[in-house]
Amino acid sequence: MEVPDFAEPASAASDPTRFPVRTRRAAHGRPWFMEAMEAREGDGVAWFRMNHAIIDGAGSLSKGSLSSVLGPADWTHGIARPFRDVVADPNPNLTVQLFRQPEGEWVGIRAQAKWRPAGGVGVGSGVLLDVNGEIGRVSMSVILVPFPHQTKRKPAAGLAPASN
Repeated sequence: MEVPDFAEPASAASDPTRFPVRTRRAAHGRPWFMEAMEAREGDGVAWFRMNHAIIDGAGSLSKGSLSSVLGPADWTHGIARPFRDVVADPNPNLTVQLFRQPEGEWVGIRAQAKWRPAGGVGVGSGVLLDVNGEIGRVSMSVILVPFPHQTKRKPAAGLAPASN
């Protein structure tokens, strides 16, 4: 649809490969979904690139299929959580709103999380990006469940540097 005198905001292409690779191990020590993605972080954005298709036949990773957006979008609250390894924080819902098809294999998230530990709840939200700019939004509710025998809080500092 064309709207007279409407112009898309200009946006410089981003290059997530200029940021260091980041990894995050699961607190439970078992394999988890984050191992399916390459993660990088910089300039307030966490960038993800799927290592392989999550759903066979759901589209090319290099062409930005919907399935390549949903994995990173589901991780939004994990990017911005205020503390690490203190509580499990599963999200019982996930709302992803895209206003254009993602382009390329990278999905970026500028994330926020708000927790209310006394009530056992929180929310996560974020702006979804590809290398050409904004593609949509994500939001979710979060349930806070304490880890057993956990006493020391670890302040969050984004994703951990890659370890080799």
